[in-house]
Amino acid sequence: MKPLRLLLPLVCVLGLTGAESTTSRTPVSNFKLPTFTKDGYRSMLLQGTEAQVGAHRVELTGLNLSLFTGDARNQVETIILSPTAVADLETDIISGPGVVRFIRDDVEITGSEWRYDHRGKKVSIARHSRVVFQAQMPDILK
Repeated sequence: MKPLRLLLPLVCVLGLTGAESTTSRTPVSNFKLPTFTKDGYRSMLLQGTEAQVGAHRVELTGLNLSLFTGDARNQVETIILSPTAVADLETDIISGPGVVRFIRDDVEITGSEWRYDHRGKKVSIARHSRVVFQAQMPDILK
């Protein structure tokens, strides 16, 4: 089961059928979608202040994406923040045309035109990238 596929029961709970299943007519406030590993540990928490929910796509305003270790430690490894984003539930890719802030203990990256591939655990930022390392990097210029 794909991690983001857990949204499909939510679509059924909202009562979306037929043509309505493409996108909900009413935005969902304080949207939250947790996903779990096959062992039952938290993998990701997709949140938005508002969302338009479709059968295979969620359009988010105020994205706050928390990525967890996926084990018993249940620690947040990464946080991704963006004013707008689209989650593709078929490909497990979350992306946005605007600005993004990617935060980890050791690095913070900002930019725009971004994409997060949850299957590949890869973030791509196409424009205006800025990287700030929080860790010491001795001998990097040698």
